[in-house]
Amino acid sequence: MKTLRNIFLIATVALIAASCDKDGDFLTVTGAGNVALSGNGGDIVLNYNQVDDLALTVYWSDNGEISLSNPLVAAPENASVNTVQFSATEDFATVSEQEADAGEFSMQFTHFELNSILNWLDFEPGVKAPLYIRVESSLGENVAPTYSNTMSVNVTPYVIDMTVAYVIDKGTMTETGATLYSVNDDGVYTGFVGCASWFKWYMREGDGTLWGNDESGTVFRISVNTTPGSWNMWYPGQSGCYYTTVNTPGFEWSALLLSEVNVGGDVTGAMSYNRDANCWTYSYTAAAAGTINIQLSGNGELYDINTGDSASTPTTFGFTQNGDAVEFGDAAGDISVEVPVAGDVTITLNLSDPSHYTCTVEAGGSVEPGPGDEFGDYIYLVGIDDGPNPDAGWNFNNYLRRYDTDSNLYGGACYVNSAWGYQICLAENQWSPAYTTDGGTAEGGSLVLMDDVHTGNIPAPAEGLYLFDVSMSAMTYSTTAITSVQYAGINAGADDSWTLTAMTATADAGVYTAEVEITQASAWGFKIYVNENWDLNFGGSDGMLYLYGSNITDDQSLAPGSYTLTVDLCAGTYTLE
Repeated sequence: MKTLRNIFLIATVALIAASCDKDGDFLTVTGAGNVALSGNGGDIVLNYNQVDDLALTVYWSDNGEISLSNPLVAAPENASVNTVQFSATEDFATVSEQEADAGEFSMQFTHFELNSILNWLDFEPGVKAPLYIRVESSLGENVAPTYSNTMSVNVTPYVIDMTVAYVIDKGTMTETGATLYSVNDDGVYTGFVGCASWFKWYMREGDGTLWGNDESGTVFRISVNTTPGSWNMWYPGQSGCYYTTVNTPGFEWSALLLSEVNVGGDVTGAMSYNRDANCWTYSYTAAAAGTINIQLSGNGELYDINTGDSASTPTTFGFTQNGDAVEFGDAAGDISVEVPVAGDVTITLNLSDPSHYTCTVEAGGSVEPGPGDEFGDYIYLVGIDDGPNPDAGWNFNNYLRRYDTDSNLYGGACYVNSAWGYQICLAENQWSPAYTTDGGTAEGGSLVLMDDVHTGNIPAPAEGLYLFDVSMSAMTYSTTAITSVQYAGINAGADDSWTLTAMTATADAGVYTAEVEITQASAWGFKIYVNENWDLNFGGSDGMLYLYGSNITDDQSLAPGSYTLTVDLCAGTYTLE
């Protein structure tokens, strides 16, 4: 592991000297001498689109062993500390240092890591210049270090744009395509993010700094996240369009849910939101071509550090015109737009570019239904349970419930015992259309519509209880074996101190129970968790369970006492009686 060296090392030789048994008996040390440094040479042109690719490798000769003048005293292994130093000048007047772990004699740097070093050393982006590299070897601050030979490579850094920040999906740690913009280049980023309920995310700045939730647990409080598994930020439990503000100097962020956007002025009506395109649209029949003046305004719900993720502050908003762009603010102003033709036209408020929002009118009426509009509240796993009797025929007894309408995301549990694999059908007792996989495995993959080319079944996992998560928009599926079930949140107070409590499996697949003692109304409700994983959970209401659903609040209306909590993950139901 590479760690940035910012402090001096404590000498190990002083500890060794303590083992001398007579006054005046001193140890002398040999070793930790000069090392020979080498690595891949040539010109290195760094590329932001290859941030995770390897750019540079350096390695040096082994100087890990030292010798002591008293053979009765054991010398520690790998006592010398090796630090790779980078500099823009051959005299190493200013250095960026990366310390190697004990016993390691090589180090690798990705495009992103090397570019960050060059940025710290004030290399000019896009300009080729020499980078000088050497290895410093030391036994401690009281022993003079030695240095390897110096190698140099020509490097060309890429531009680091600190006005743009990237929304990173917590699950995949990849960019979602959504960005935020710092208009004053001051670390305050804003923009509209379309997302599902409870979407988990990080924000990455142009220099690679990753921001997530502060690990104190305070919602909407943020900090720099430097270790794997650091806490992510999350949106509230409603899907939709959020005006997002991330204030890195202030260490907090906020999310304003746009509950509605209305058109007023020469045209009136309620706009519809397309999350994939991050646009609001309204279609109408224009009497004539020409200029019209409209206002765009609405009501929203503001979630911030004061409200948390379960309450909100009602907030009004509007858009005003600024040249060929529109700006977001507290109130609406007149916006002049050109209607191209008489007849069916569509007003589009495009929020996909946080540096340049636009409002335009285009010919054509409402968008035709897309490929996801035919999906209903359930999809069916046909063939998932034919193992006991492969000749009995397939049925529609096993289904997944839709937990995100905007993106057609389906999830739930199912007991798998399949002889031939399975297909996904969209409606009960309707065999077509059906979906299979294109090269996927039992653990997950992509979905395709079955046709003359794609005729096989989706491979089924081994017999057992599994959690299924299917996206009929992204056309993907995944499965996770369920090994245990817990609940958390009952009796939890406002301090949000939840504890996972195990539930007991019954003889019925997917059915778990727990005896609970309600002593107080929970502050936030409770959830059902799978495999002791906070990221795999069910919420719900009115006796229905939804994968990643909002907290269940039934306990808040019950008198203190003993109750039996029963969940049926396969049927997607719960009771608290």
